[in-house]
Amino acid sequence: MSVDKFAVASSARMQVDRLPPPEKRALTRLFSGDAFARPENTQPTPTGRFVSRLGARRLLWQRSDGGRPEILSILDRSYAD
Repeated sequence: MSVDKFAVASSARMQVDRLPPPEKRALTRLFSGDAFARPENTQPTPTGRFVSRLGARRLLWQRSDGGRPEILSILDRSYAD
């Protein structure tokens, strides 16, 4: 998984490591292009963070000081609705 496209907060490291290989590839694709910027994939939160779809999961992320996406947490969809 290419983490040069995004950062992973220490609190989310184990969640990212446990993703199955297809979801890890989807995660890399999400942040490799502009897919995360599309409204059907990503919604802003009132606190300035973002929630993006990753299959049946939801990613909570923010922009780091350098502008790179930083993954804060990964939730199963049932918890994110």
